[in-house]
Amino acid sequence: MKNIIISSTEKDAGKTTIGLAIALSTDRSLNFFKPFGDRPIYKKKRLIDYDAKLFKNVLDLDTDYEKFCIGFDHSKIKYAYDETTIKEKIKERVQELSKGKDGLIIETGEHWGFGSSIGLDPISISDMVESEVLLVTSVSGTEVADKLTTASRYFEKNGTEVKGVVLNRAESLEEMEDFVVQDVEDLGLDVLGIVPDISSLDLTRMRFINDMLFGKVVAGEGGLDNIVKNVYVGAMSADEMIRTPSFQEKRKLMVTGGDRADVILASLEEGTSGIILTNNIIPPSNIISRADRANIPLISVPINTYEAAQRIERMETITTIDDNFKIEHIKEKVCPNLEIDL
Repeated sequence: MKNIIISSTEKDAGKTTIGLAIALSTDRSLNFFKPFGDRPIYKKKRLIDYDAKLFKNVLDLDTDYEKFCIGFDHSKIKYAYDETTIKEKIKERVQELSKGKDGLIIETGEHWGFGSSIGLDPISISDMVESEVLLVTSVSGTEVADKLTTASRYFEKNGTEVKGVVLNRAESLEEMEDFVVQDVEDLGLDVLGIVPDISSLDLTRMRFINDMLFGKVVAGEGGLDNIVKNVYVGAMSADEMIRTPSFQEKRKLMVTGGDRADVILASLEEGTSGIILTNNIIPPSNIISRADRANIPLISVPINTYEAAQRIERMETITTIDDNFKIEHIKEKVCPNLEIDL
C-alpha cells in the first residue's frame, strides 16, 4: 500500500483539487483521510467535512462520514487526545480506511503548520504513517521561492522528505517553466505538476453560501444551485444602485438588509443568483412570492450587512458534490498536468 500526504504552503492553495485529480488519474483503489477537518458542516445532526463529502461521492466510497476526520477544533482534539492516544487513533484509522484499498490520500489542514500543536501537521502524520509528502503551492501572491524555501527548511530540519511540489493556479505555464521551476529544483524539490489557473473553480453556489452562513431559506429554494460569480452590497438607494456597472453583472449575490424592499425588488429584476437578508429581517410576502417565482433564493441571517459581506469575502471557493462542471474541468485541465507516480 502507498499513501500520500497532501499539504500546502498556504491556505486555499488547492490541496483538495490536486488530491482529487490524483485520485481521478489512477486506476488504483484509493480512500481519503483528513485527520483535521477544517471545512466542517452540519448535515442531519452530524458534523462532517466538505472535502470528505466530495471524495466520498466522487470516488463512490462506502466509508462512514465520521471516519474521515479525527476532529474539527484544536481545543476539542487536544482535550480528547494526548500525544500517545492521537498516534494510536491515527494508526487505527489509517488501518481501517486502508482495508481493501491500494492506498490513502491524506489531506492536512489549511497549510503545513496547521495542527502542529496537536500532532496533526504533515510531519507528525508522516512519522505515524508510512507515506510521502506532496506540497501544493499557489503561484499567485507572494514569491513561490520564498514560500517553498521556508517550508522545505522546516521539513528538512525535521527529517521529513518531500516527494515533490505542485505549482497551482499558474497564469502562464511557459513562464513557470522558464523562470520558476529551476528555483524550485535548486531547493532540492521536484516539480510534479504545473496547473493552470482555472477560473471556473472559483465559482460557487448559493447552497454552499447558505451552508457556510447557517442561513434560513425563506424563498426561492429552487435556486439554491444558482452559481455566484460576484458579490454586491446593497447599501445605497435602489435608483443609484441600478446605475452602477457592477449591478448589471450576471450571477451576482446581493447582500442587503431585509427591510430594504427597494433594493430587493430591483435585484429580482436583474441577473441575481441570490440575496442575503441581514439582521434577521424578513421582507413582505409579495417580495417572497416574486423570489419564489424567479427561483432566486432569499436567505435570512442574524448578522449585519457588513459582517455578512466580510464572511462571504473570506469564504474559500471549494468544489462540492453538486459542482459537476468543476469535477469535469479537474479531469480535463488538472489531471493531464500532473506527473505523480503512486
